[in-house]
Amino acid sequence: MTLKWGYKRAFLRCALLFLAGTTLQLAVGDFDNSFLRYPWGLILAINYCYILILISSLKNKWKWLGQLGDGYACISSLASMIVLTIIFGLTRQDSATEGIVGALGFSRMTSSWGFNLLLFYFTTTLGLAVIDDFRHLRKRRVAAVMSHAAVFIILAASMFGSADKQRVMATLPLDKVVDECVTQSGERVQLPFTMSLREFSMEEYPPKLYILDVQTESSSADFLLVESEGDEAEVDSWKIKAVKSVDMAGRMPDEQEYKPMNHVGAAPAVYVVAEKSATGEHYEGWVSCGSHIFEPSYLFLGKRYAVAMPRREAKRYLSKVVVADDEGMHNFDIEVNHPARIGSWRIYQVGYDTSRGRWSTYSVLECVRDGWYSVIHIALWMLLATGVVMFATAGGRKIANKKARKGDKI
Repeated sequence: MTLKWGYKRAFLRCALLFLAGTTLQLAVGDFDNSFLRYPWGLILAINYCYILILISSLKNKWKWLGQLGDGYACISSLASMIVLTIIFGLTRQDSATEGIVGALGFSRMTSSWGFNLLLFYFTTTLGLAVIDDFRHLRKRRVAAVMSHAAVFIILAASMFGSADKQRVMATLPLDKVVDECVTQSGERVQLPFTMSLREFSMEEYPPKLYILDVQTESSSADFLLVESEGDEAEVDSWKIKAVKSVDMAGRMPDEQEYKPMNHVGAAPAVYVVAEKSATGEHYEGWVSCGSHIFEPSYLFLGKRYAVAMPRREAKRYLSKVVVADDEGMHNFDIEVNHPARIGSWRIYQVGYDTSRGRWSTYSVLECVRDGWYSVIHIALWMLLATGVVMFATAGGRKIANKKARKGDKI
């Protein structure tokens, strides 16, 4: 199957844009979007939309202008963006510039010239298609026009508002007011509000017991998940049984037995019985992962192996935060994937003191500001409305088709 000349020309245009982007990447480095900071991003966005309307009105006079938004251009630019997006997803994104991947900017895709030039071209072809949809609205499906317009708004807002997006980190100690954050470069940023951590809480998965090779410090692939007392499992030819399990326990240095303890630093402890039927070996004792106060405990199975409990994995953790701004005090429960919203800012839970676990005395939050969020939010609602319109119009067509078939039978 051979491509038509229209497709060949359109894909050649994409290839030349990518080549130009690669040349710029090698010559000047990453794409710097700082010139798009407010108000210049808004000014350029308005002028960009005006130019698109101007191109659409002149495309009948100059044929080459019409080629920027025809079907060939739309499909070729979309295909090129899909390829780059796949590369984006398969390539680790970091600040590395070594090797071919780093030099071409694939490890920093959103900052590479090739990606940004093709994204700009794709957005332009889509914008021209949207204008053409509105000019011939009676001949177009409403759902298609709405979906095209929504995607164009999202892409345009993401491009021209990219420099206005701000990401900063804040470390909140318990009961201390914080009004500053730190950027990735270490620069301090004053926030338009203050934050105070009132409480940090965590839910953890049940403890796991592994067979640890003391010499190589490697753990067995299998393990015993201790959800309740009496749980047992076969791990590396050892039969391990949890006779007693204490969720929050501790012991004094001169004691052997763990006792329940409702105190900071308490750690899970399991009384374990380990047997090896092949040799008749039998061992029993307490195993604990320890904490920032208590040392971990192991049940040694001879000289080389031991039953060990790693630190429990966090299942869910959240921070109760009080945010104060000009409008007053706001209480939020912030956890992973459930950020707090204050004006144009989003506050995300990203970390805590891992050495103390559930007893962490501070919480790490990421504050993200996106001045163009409202525009993107409207576009997302447009996409949702598009789905409703597609469902409604599809149902109407089915009814019309049924009536038509009935009329043919009569």
